[in-house]
Amino acid sequence: MRYLQKFSLSSYIRKVGVLAIGAHPDDIELGCGASLARLAKQGVYITAVVMTSGKYGTNELIDRRQESYNALTILGCKKIIHFDFTDTQTYLQLNDMISTLENVIKHEIPHDVEIIRVYTMHDADRHQDHIAVYQASMVACRSIPQILGYETPSTWLSFMPQVFESVEEDNFNLKLSALSKHKSQSMRDYMRPERLRAVAQFRGQQVNSDLGEGFVIHKMIL
Repeated sequence: MRYLQKFSLSSYIRKVGVLAIGAHPDDIELGCGASLARLAKQGVYITAVVMTSGKYGTNELIDRRQESYNALTILGCKKIIHFDFTDTQTYLQLNDMISTLENVIKHEIPHDVEIIRVYTMHDADRHQDHIAVYQASMVACRSIPQILGYETPSTWLSFMPQVFESVEEDNFNLKLSALSKHKSQSMRDYMRPERLRAVAQFRGQQVNSDLGEGFVIHKMIL
């Protein structure tokens, strides 16, 4: 938590908090799950916001919201908020998403918590919902000092991280445990533990670490 110390010292009366935003259930866990687990263990207050139900292309009887809640709880998220913006059509709801995120920041964060970082979608993602959530995040979170874009399978062709989190085995295992709660997505190739480990090993190797998660910088005030 070295890069959080400045904020915790300068605002010692308030808890340090981070906000994680995803377009669908499982986006947050895939992109920054191990990093959130690490921060939660260090006492950082984590708020997670999922913008859609993720039901497009999924059995209507499956409750992806419950899967998401169970998964994010494992990572140590203190507050978990789900919205029902229309899956695959969020680009038509951009203004409403901005207002909704602004409301979360203003009214849903405890008064004794200072959000100093946002984890959100990457701007070069090929999924239309991910792009829309990135755009909404950049506007709604404009007053937050740090905004990082995380890696998901739909960014793998173009993702070039500038910031890395060195991930310990226990935190990576919490990420795997969280993703295992998304049973509706278990058939997807990118959810296989060995594939997830390969990505973490590659990102770790880039910074001389065993395992890692990488992020692009959308905004960084030190």
